[in-house]
Formats: sequence, structure tokens, C-alpha cells
Amino acid sequence: MTEYVWFDGQLRDVKSVAVHPFTHALHYGSGVFEGIRAYRTDRGTAIFRLHDHLERFHRSAAAYGLAIPYDVRTLADAIFSTLNANAFSDGYIRPLAFFGEKGISLAPRFHCPTHVLVALKPLQGSLIGATGGARVRISPWRKTPSGCMPSTVKACGHYMNSILALQDAVAHGCDEALLLNDRGEIAEGSGENLFIVRGGEIKTNDASADILEGITRDTVIALARDRGIPARIGPLTIDEVRNADEAFFTGTAAEVMPIARIDDRRFAAARPVTDVLYDAYAAAVRAQDAKNAAWCTFLRERNVA
Repeated sequence: MTEYVWFDGQLRDVKSVAVHPFTHALHYGSGVFEGIRAYRTDRGTAIFRLHDHLERFHRSAAAYGLAIPYDVRTLADAIFSTLNANAFSDGYIRPLAFFGEKGISLAPRFHCPTHVLVALKPLQGSLIGATGGARVRISPWRKTPSGCMPSTVKACGHYMNSILALQDAVAHGCDEALLLNDRGEIAEGSGENLFIVRGGEIKTNDASADILEGITRDTVIALARDRGIPARIGPLTIDEVRNADEAFFTGTAAEVMPIARIDDRRFAAARPVTDVLYDAYAAAVRAQDAKNAAWCTFLRERNVA
């Protein structure tokens, strides 16, 4: 982590930040978060799709009754202030809102304060870190149905499901897991959306498959359509994935990650469509896509402390 974090309205030395032993989120995972990326560009540090992330952050908080006392503009300024304080130009930004101390009731919105944190972590490239494409295992753990926990909400406790899946995949020599939903359809990776390529067309699923409709997912669909690559949205089956020409994951931390194999299905080393979208995404996050220039917000163009 970096030296300074933003906590409840002010910059603090990271060593001075502590949580009470009965912080509600520590016991029950009652918080929401975002993963946002900063990239070094020719115009200075750019944050990719900052306002889209912060608007989702507020929606996620509202779903659990977390009363965030800062609007999107204030949170954006908090992020840029944290970047400035740490001389941070390239990496991962984590806004987090969580229920704090005051009892162990399972209705924390009526008892517990909301705390808000912005922390930074150096990160270059994809979090998955696989060379030559990710090795993926279809998980024995199913994705939590949206009727149990809303898939459109990026909440801390939801990721216990992902932890089970990814730890199982790593234990079996893989880089990532692929979860099915309770109907046996493809849902998503432990922290990424899945795309397949067949006959030059990309396909991914939507919230009806119990996925978090990622901002990177939305970006890639737009980039594909800009380049005349057909994009289809609908349920994904195991057979479709196994018969695909290419497959890749998308996510803020994963970026556009080619998949080398899923269980015993190995994909060809040539990935023409994935490569086009990989390059397009790399250009977009570095402010080199004139058509979608509004996706990037620049540090030097914001007047913050």
C-alpha cells in the first residue's frame, strides 16, 4: 500500500488508520467497494471511467443501506487528493464503504456508522498475471443466485463465493475459476466477466445469468462495436464455451485476459479477435481512443488539494 489513505473525509497516514474490534464489516462483510485503475498517459495520470465506478459505488451502498455522506464529485476529489499525496500515477484505486462499530445486529443500517476509505495499490498489467493466457477450471462452487444476493451490487461479503472458487482453482494448478449459476449456465470468473468468440462474433451474458455487469465488460462491448465486431448478449452454456474459437476475461484488475484453456479444452494460440480488443482496451485506458475520450479523467486537469 501507499503511505497515505483518505478516511472519513481527510487524508491520513496509513499507519494511523485502525478499525474497532467490533466493526460490523469485519465480522459480516457488510461493505461495498470499487476497483478503479489509474494509468500513466501522455497527458498525465488518467482515471478510467471514474464517474461510472463511483455511481455504481453509490448504487451498491444504497442496496445495503450504507449512507455514504459524500457525493460523486466529493469522492472523485478524494481520489485525486489521495493520488496527489502519494505521488501516485499508475495502479489500483480502492474506494470502500463499510458499516462500523456499534453492536452485532444483523440490521446495521439502524445502528452502525458508515465509514468511507480510499486506498491505493501499485498494479501494472493484469492481476491474473498469466503468460500465454489464463488456465481456467470450471468451479465445483456455483455462483450465488441474485435472489439470494444481488449480482448487480459489488459488495464485500459477496466475494466469499469467489474466494471458495479461486482457492479451489489455484489448488488444482489453475490461474482462475469459472463459476456456473444454479441453472448450470456459465456465470462469470471469480472477479471477471467472460466473453467467447465464435465466427468473428463476441458473446457474453448479462445480469440474468447472476453476473456483475462489469464496467470493463461494457467498455469491451463498445470497443467491439466501434470496430465492426458483432457483439451478442445472452445466456452462455458450457458447450458454447468449449466450442468457441477464443475466450477471454474482462475486469478492471484483469483488463482483457486471453484464456488458454478451460479444463481440458485448449484454445489456439492465435487469438485475432481477442488481440484486437486487447489492443483497443489498452489504448482506451491510456486516452488514445479519440471516440471515447470522455472515459478518461485527468489528474492535472482537476483542481484539488
